[in-house]
Amino acid sequence: MKFDAADDDQVPEPVLSQNGSPPPRFTRDRHSDAHYVQMIRAEDGGALRTFNGGLAHENGWYTSRKARRVLHWQGAAQYDFLTRAEVEFPVVRVASESVRFEFTRHGKKQIYTVDVELLASDGTVTLIEIKRDERDFTDPEYRAKLAAVREVCEEHGIRFRIVFRHQIWNSLVHRRNVTLFCSRRFVTVLPEHVEHLEAHARQVGMDATFGSTANAIAPQCLRTGEAVLQALTVARRIELDLTRPLMDSTPVTIH
Repeated sequence: MKFDAADDDQVPEPVLSQNGSPPPRFTRDRHSDAHYVQMIRAEDGGALRTFNGGLAHENGWYTSRKARRVLHWQGAAQYDFLTRAEVEFPVVRVASESVRFEFTRHGKKQIYTVDVELLASDGTVTLIEIKRDERDFTDPEYRAKLAAVREVCEEHGIRFRIVFRHQIWNSLVHRRNVTLFCSRRFVTVLPEHVEHLEAHARQVGMDATFGSTANAIAPQCLRTGEAVLQALTVARRIELDLTRPLMDSTPVTIH
């Protein structure tokens, strides 16, 4: 795969939302002399790179219900992004550091490993590079590497986005709600809970409220109903806006 000549290297525009207008095309890297780019994907959705200590920043393992496995993370921003992705309704599957690009630039082999991969319900694949802020792009060689990766993704129908740490959370309320729901992702959901949820949907329709749905799921114990509802949100059976304060009257959509 060739890269045409260009005068400047440009970094992909930082975007968090998966929706919205398509990002503008950027100029190609005139220093890339590769005729092809190899994209490597971990067979089991695991990480292609892992670290156990020895880094200047935090790193560890995240147990994901959506991924059905543990995910490796580096830095607090990546951990926060994985937490948010776990409860985002449009996200069907999430993987961490499971995709790698290899190509040549200035006669030297370049390797880039993606931070996070998201799969949407419509089949759209989005690759995410997570950074603290704009200061992480001071190196022109690194910017050129990202520009080359972005072009490869664009040509193959893959979305490539850069997310800064301040973009992950809309507010403190958003962060607290996501953290709470994510902490309930492995709560046991019994068959009768699902039956009660579906019966509630038949009675009131797909649009309900947080309080009425929690009470319908577990009539004998409201707290159990809330915990199961939160687990079902991670399982994509219930959708609601976690950027707003959570109340009994909060609208929810049953799927």
